[in-house]
Amino acid sequence: MNQSNPMPTPMVSSLRLHKNDSEIFDDPKKYRSIVGALQFLTITRPDIAFAVNKCSQFMHQPTIEQWKAVKRILRYLQDWATDLDDRRSISGYLVFLGSNLIAWKCEKQSEVSRSSTKAEYRAVASAQTEVMSIQQFLQESQVSQQVTPMIYCDNQSTCHLAVNPVMHSCCKHLETDLHFLRELVNRK
Repeated sequence: MNQSNPMPTPMVSSLRLHKNDSEIFDDPKKYRSIVGALQFLTITRPDIAFAVNKCSQFMHQPTIEQWKAVKRILRYLQDWATDLDDRRSISGYLVFLGSNLIAWKCEKQSEVSRSSTKAEYRAVASAQTEVMSIQQFLQESQVSQQVTPMIYCDNQSTCHLAVNPVMHSCCKHLETDLHFLRELVNRK
């Protein structure tokens, strides 16, 4: 889906999915896996909740039309400038302590990003700040931390930028976040 064109909405409002709307999709396990991941994503992306809910109703025997609807949601998520009025991206993250969700955030970024890498990098920096605050709280509460916190990001360019010591000229406006995260990555 990386090479597909982004979509402005997660679902066409006139779309009517139903049990027998087309032939059966040949990989129901893939359908269930992706829809399951999208259900998890609705926690930080409420804008896809309706479309994901609709697609999740057909997990038992998905059709090709329902698969197309899932792919449209993925294409919608690909568009980093999600707000059509101001083109600002939405940042979101979840923080778990063990298997327990203890913090989450979903907000519009304060600046327009000209690439998905920049938008994702800002989101990772925001998540890291939250993790550090939680670590400080746990330390003050004398709760031992057995595991080094991990931040997961699905944007490969953002991950490479976090560990690459070479400063790229296109990212100079991210310099503060860049050095902040890179320093923390180096310290493990």
